Amino acid sequence: MLNLQQLDLFVHCAAAGSFSAAARKLGKAQSAVSQGIANLEIDLGQTLFDRSSRKPTLTPQGQQLLQQAKAVLQQAQELQATAEALSITSETNITLAVDPAVTLPRLYQMLARFSERFPATTITLNLANSDVIPNLVKRGEAQLGLMLVEFEQDMPVGVELGLIGQLPFYTVCHPQHPLAQLPSIGRSELSQHRQLQVKSSDGRVAEISAPLSPKVFYCNDFDGLKQMAQAKLGWCYLPAHLAQPAIDLGLLVQLSLRFDLTTWTVPIDRVTTMGSGKGPALSWLIEHSTALLD
Repeated sequence: MLNLQQLDLFVHCAAAGSFSAAARKLGKAQSAVSQGIANLEIDLGQTLFDRSSRKPTLTPQGQQLLQQAKAVLQQAQELQATAEALSITSETNITLAVDPAVTLPRLYQMLARFSERFPATTITLNLANSDVIPNLVKRGEAQLGLMLVEFEQDMPVGVELGLIGQLPFYTVCHPQHPLAQLPSIGRSELSQHRQLQVKSSDGRVAEISAPLSPKVFYCNDFDGLKQMAQAKLGWCYLPAHLAQPAIDLGLLVQLSLRFDLTTWTVPIDRVTTMGSGKGPALSWLIEHSTALLD
């Protein structure tokens, strides 16, 4: 019956170009290698190597079966990696609670690398407003949170916080909006036009976008806010990574504000449970989340 050792021997012999070279690389006797290949040929009912010349060469059947052997060995390696991941950690599931403003491209790139490193761990990505993320982590409904830091909010208790960087925000509107026609804009000009603001589902207005206009439309999601701005409903603050693609397409413009001398930024906190009892998969995510805003 076929076994993985036979297939590995087959692949090594094909790569080395001779049974003797494969034997030296594997630390085996040449007779053992030759016998192993012969046994594999019997099991498969096919001649894999033409031995009529000084060095054995793959037969047409051997060339075709070599690709299948490599595929089987690759699948076996993936199976082994998954089994090893299961043996070193009980983290079969990890939930991330992330503010929609922090859905950066690098977040998804990080998850792609995570899937390769921990193939046995399932990730659940839940979008949530920053004000509820600490409680989600504290109650164990999420193991890692990424939230906007609002200067007026109370310091969350029962969780660990770690600043990972500053998220840049742009002030934007539709290219045909009256504000887009002004070379320089102050607070008085902004106050004359409808402001689009983020409000959580429980009615809490985010401090990061303090109202400057008496006329306001609300949305509980930054992507929805972007769509409202593109529909010429008003001006708003948007995370730069959400605003820039629309700016590049000519769907939005960035406003030049007299009172903002540099790009406005908001701190981003990483939220984790208290204590050091974190498995390798969660520890990996915690470590690599520090580079999301680099």
